[in-house]
This record gives sequence, structure tokens and C-alpha cells, in this order.
Amino acid sequence: MKKIRKKNPQYLVGIKFNIPVFNAEKQMYVCTSVNEMALTPGGKDYLISLSEVKQSYSVPEKITVGLFIPHTDANGEPAHVNMLELRENNRTLPLTKVMVTKSKLSSLGGLKKVLYNMAKSI
Repeated sequence: MKKIRKKNPQYLVGIKFNIPVFNAEKQMYVCTSVNEMALTPGGKDYLISLSEVKQSYSVPEKITVGLFIPHTDANGEPAHVNMLELRENNRTLPLTKVMVTKSKLSSLGGLKKVLYNMAKSI
């Protein structure tokens, strides 16, 4: 696993994630881009784009993950994570969403675990 030494989200580009969408246990997706969306009061919004690493499974080719990370945990506000399938003509199909503590997204391992568990729940 690649160690991230800086906290810039652009360091996720090129990293592979095991996201078992539709019970495809070993399906891998590679991060193609991370975009910081408009600054939302109280936190930051990110859009992570993932592309399928071709295998024998029939899974979505592209997935996007929307993250809202609050600035502080003081009020116990959770981070919001939405997983969407990106279809032709930029149409999206919601797959799943969760709310987790900000600390679960503070490391690469934590992010991988959250995405894996989200896909398992589909």
C-alpha cells in the first residue's frame, strides 16, 4: 500500500481500491481524479472519480464518491459519503451512502475500509 505523507487529496490519484460492488469480491477500482468542490460552510466537499480495473465481473465502469468532511468534530457532525454509478451522458445512479466519523476518513486505510464496507452493503 502506498504511504501518503501529505494530506492533499490529490495523492489518492493512481491508488487502487477493492470495491466489491454487486458482490464482485475482488473487483478493483483506480482513482482517476479528486476534485474539491465549492467550499461549503462548515466543511469541504470532494468528488473522487474511480474507474474499473477490467476483470471478469459485470460491474459499473465508473464510480464517483462524494465526500462532505466537516471542519470540526466538536459538535459530533459526521462526514457524509455518497457512492454513485456514473453512466452515459453523465447520468448518475445512487448506489449507497453512509455517515461516518471524520476520523474514519483521516487515513488511506480508513478510506479504503469505508468504501469496501459501503460496497458490501449494496
